[in-house]
Amino acid sequence: MKDTYSLKNFLKMLYMDSNIPSYLYSIPNQKFLHAEPVQTELTYPPAKYTCRLNGGDSHISYLSTEYGIYFGGVTIDSPNIMLIFGPVNITPYSDSELHQMNMDYMVPRESRQEFSDFFQRVPQYSLAGFLIKLTFINYCINGEVLDPQKLLPKTHIEGTSSEKWYEIKHNSLHNNSHEIETVILDIIRSGKPEHITQVEFNESLANPGVIGPTALRQIKNNIIVSTTLATRAAIEGGLDTDTAYQLSDTFIQTAESLSNPDALNELMGRVAYTFAEKVKEARMPVSTDDIIQNAIRFIQQNICEHITVKDVAEHVGFSRSYFSSYFKKSLGFSVNAFIMRCKMEEAKQLLKYTDKSVSIISSYLCFSSQSHFQTAFKKAYGITPLQYRKDSAQQ
Repeated sequence: MKDTYSLKNFLKMLYMDSNIPSYLYSIPNQKFLHAEPVQTELTYPPAKYTCRLNGGDSHISYLSTEYGIYFGGVTIDSPNIMLIFGPVNITPYSDSELHQMNMDYMVPRESRQEFSDFFQRVPQYSLAGFLIKLTFINYCINGEVLDPQKLLPKTHIEGTSSEKWYEIKHNSLHNNSHEIETVILDIIRSGKPEHITQVEFNESLANPGVIGPTALRQIKNNIIVSTTLATRAAIEGGLDTDTAYQLSDTFIQTAESLSNPDALNELMGRVAYTFAEKVKEARMPVSTDDIIQNAIRFIQQNICEHITVKDVAEHVGFSRSYFSSYFKKSLGFSVNAFIMRCKMEEAKQLLKYTDKSVSIISSYLCFSSQSHFQTAFKKAYGITPLQYRKDSAQQ
């Protein structure tokens, strides 16, 4: 399908599906070879954007304009061609955005109505939805399977454990994202920030609905809404109200101060993770003792390892016997009891959010046998692991 004729037909079929303007562009000649739909050169992407799309190691590229509109590209190594898509916008093009585009495209005054009419027919896509399209196109053209989430602006979130257990699946669509919202808010309430990055990237995340008159206002409003919901969930999860509202104010004020769409998307990516992290910190056993806090963090970070009291004691620099007494005197329960408590909480999340078998979960959490794991779980919660999974599925 990489000959020019086939690519033209591909773009024609793709436009019928998406209504996103698309272009066949020769990289060596810096020339447009075809456009869908049929149009004058008036609406072709400006040269300053085509140059920015052509570069990097990945076949997929995208860029944002200063007013929040996105272009995307998929390169084809042979015959050295790029498919260009866009611009796309999360909201209908406003008068101010069209004014900016008139300048970008250098549209003559007498052609501005024609130009405006063309782009008013373009459908709305969020950045996330647009990247899903680009990864699909890249798969069709180059045969690569890429994760669209990895193309989003980096959120500087700490990496998760080596095993990606939490494959949270859901199929809600535009303005029907209650399920995904419920999952994320539950992660915040339970103080599990590491689970945020395991939420499967799909169209329910890509279509939050139109709640702003321009692309930048849309992203800012999404941050405000997400922050408000996250604040309530964090308080329900045990975070004190002062901390929760201070964090909320910080996110909202930061959003209002930004005017770069990539920076706003990066901020958006930090909201749920940060609130979940604060809940996790608040749920740690209360102690102002640095030694105890260090031990607790070590246990929580190594919960899928065969961790012993001796391991924890050596980590904080004490003998096993001394540290065991010190820990129990400080918190009122033993180190072994806390290790088991952490393993049981992790087991609940694995049973609720994955389809992994009880035997695999038992092995992952380093229990000596499946029966040992089942006995410990029932002792902790009064029901078997399978019954807990069944009850969770019905909630």
